[in-house]
Amino acid sequence: MAKPTPPSRRGATRQQPAGGRKNPWIGAERFSLSAYLRSHQAVLMESFSRLLGYPLASLMTVFVIAISLSLPGGMFVLLKNVQSITDRWEQQSVITLYLFPAQEDTEALALSHQLSGRADVASVEYISKEEGLRYFEQSSGYEQIMSALPENPLPIVLNVIPKASVDLETLPELQSLRDQLQGLPQVEYAELDAEWLQRLATILNFGQRFVYAISALLVMAVLLIVGNTIRTAVESRRDEVLVMKLVGATNSYIRRPFLYMGFWFGVIGGVIAAICILSLTWWVSSPAQRLVELYQAGFELQSFNAGEIIMCLTISALIGVIGSWLAVSRHIRDIELQ
Repeated sequence: MAKPTPPSRRGATRQQPAGGRKNPWIGAERFSLSAYLRSHQAVLMESFSRLLGYPLASLMTVFVIAISLSLPGGMFVLLKNVQSITDRWEQQSVITLYLFPAQEDTEALALSHQLSGRADVASVEYISKEEGLRYFEQSSGYEQIMSALPENPLPIVLNVIPKASVDLETLPELQSLRDQLQGLPQVEYAELDAEWLQRLATILNFGQRFVYAISALLVMAVLLIVGNTIRTAVESRRDEVLVMKLVGATNSYIRRPFLYMGFWFGVIGGVIAAICILSLTWWVSSPAQRLVELYQAGFELQSFNAGEIIMCLTISALIGVIGSWLAVSRHIRDIELQ
């Protein structure tokens, strides 16, 4: 009886073992991703070790970056506190109407009742000539001089309080109301006490643009600082870069350690800048609190919050990476052209 022909080696290898042997390609993508992340982690720590290898040069670069970032950050905190104070100053405005001296009390009272009935007026305060004279004497201290005058020179005054509270949005409406009251035949002059708000808004707008301009200049300075530092680092490792190019390393692989070096410069500089701003705010908080309380109680000096600190670190790290990328890319192009 003929023996059965055994399966060939090639055919046997194609068969799946009974034990359910795993496919060697299952999980290969996961393995490559984990290896990729481990490679980045190793390069990240290696870049930090290189910074520690040159402590003096690294500290000088980091502190220059921190100072450059502290200036716009401190201006931002200053503007934030000024805006917080102005937000608390929103209050009822007053339009003061100075009537002609020839106006009698009956006519002035009739005008006061007429203005009280307007839909855009909350109330009207009537100040007679005698009340105005007494207030002027008490506030100025010229009682003897005023008593020597043959007649009272002060006019009747009406303090008109609009319903709209004073802020930047309602300021045009209040100015329009002032112009309407100025046109009344009994009124010699109308004064709105909220015009200072428009001047303050103009100053704040100028301050914001000034901070943005200074911030842009300092960001460019940080880019130049990081770029020059990374250029020096690339130049010191020029032979290493040439060898990597000869064995076929990609530009992204060559850039990676220098990008992480710029990342470390930016992050450490941002941390020191945030610490400087927080320390400066704490140092001036006590005298600033006493100064503000002379004008308004209940104000608390603001500094960087958690979100703003994270934003500062993110911006500083991004600036460091961008500066490194520009410097390394240019240097790699120079090497390729040689």
